[in-house]
Amino acid sequence: MKISVVVPNWNGIHLVGMCLDSLQKSDFEDFETIVVDNGSVDGSKEMIREKYPWVRLVELPENLGFAIACNEGYKASKGEYICLLNNDIEVAEDWLSELYSGMERHPECGMGTTKMMFLHDREAFYNTGDLFHIWSAGGGRGQGEKDVGQFDKEEYVFGACAGAGIYRRSFFESIGLFDEDFFIFAEDVDLNMRGQLRGLKTVYLPKAKVYHIGTATVGLYSDRYVYLCKRNDMLVLIKNYSLSLFFRYFPTILKHQFKDIQYFCSRGQGSVLFSSKWGALKFLVKMLVRRYHIQSTRTVADSEIEKISITASS
Repeated sequence: MKISVVVPNWNGIHLVGMCLDSLQKSDFEDFETIVVDNGSVDGSKEMIREKYPWVRLVELPENLGFAIACNEGYKASKGEYICLLNNDIEVAEDWLSELYSGMERHPECGMGTTKMMFLHDREAFYNTGDLFHIWSAGGGRGQGEKDVGQFDKEEYVFGACAGAGIYRRSFFESIGLFDEDFFIFAEDVDLNMRGQLRGLKTVYLPKAKVYHIGTATVGLYSDRYVYLCKRNDMLVLIKNYSLSLFFRYFPTILKHQFKDIQYFCSRGQGSVLFSSKWGALKFLVKMLVRRYHIQSTRTVADSEIEKISITASS
C-alpha cells in the first residue's frame, strides 16, 4: 500500500460526502481511505457505512480532538505514506498522484504540502505551505492572495498544513506523532517545528491541488477557536524555542501579546484570551518535559531554523 488517506470527522455529515466523492475520483489507485470519527451524533457514521463501503471507519467513543483522530488514523494505516485530509476539502483528481511523485522526487523530505485554494473562491489561496512567525504562531503562506502564478514553484517551506499534507511513515517513526494535548489547532505547527529541529525538510508541491472551506467545524474566531489557538501557540513556544531564540525575539513576542490583548478585548473576547494563557500554564510542567526531549535530540542549529522557518512579518 503506497498511501493511506486519513480523514478526521466530527459531526461532518454536510461536509464529508464532498470530500469522499472527490477522493473516489482519484487517478491514483494504490491507496486506502480511513475516516476517523470523533463520536459524531449527526448520522455521519451511518452515512459513510451506507454510501462509502470502500472507506475504513475508525470510531472513537467521543470527540477526542483532531490530534488524537490523526494519530489513531496513523495507527490504523498500512501505507508507506500517510495523507491527512480535512473533511471540508475537495481534492483534484491528480492530488494523490502529484503528492506521491513529489515525495519520491524528494527523499530528503519528511513532509509534503499542497496548493490549497478556497472552495468558494477557487482563485484565492488558503495555504501554500505553513509559515512560522517569530512570536510563535503558524500561518498560511499566501492566504487570501489571488493566484497569478506566484506560488507555482516547487520549493522547501517551513511545514505542511495538516489539512492536506503528506507524511512519510518514517517521519512519524523518527519524531513521534501529533501532541494529543493540543486537541485541535497548531498541532501541525508543533509537528513541523519538531521536524525542522531534526533536519527533516518539507517540500511544497504546487501541482497537488485541493479546495478548502476552512474552520468549518469549529468556526472562525469562535470562543473555542480563540482559546485553543492562543493556548496552543504558547505550547509551541514552550516546547520548541531554544532559550537563545526566545530572548532574541522576546520584544516581538511581547509586542504581539499586547496586540492580541487589544484586539480580542475590542471583540469582547478578552476573558477568552486570558483563559487561554492560564490553560497553557496548566500544561507547563508536561511541556517542559517534552521540551527537554526535543531540545536534547535536535540536530539543527538555530541559524538554520531561522533561514526557512521564521518570518518576521507582523
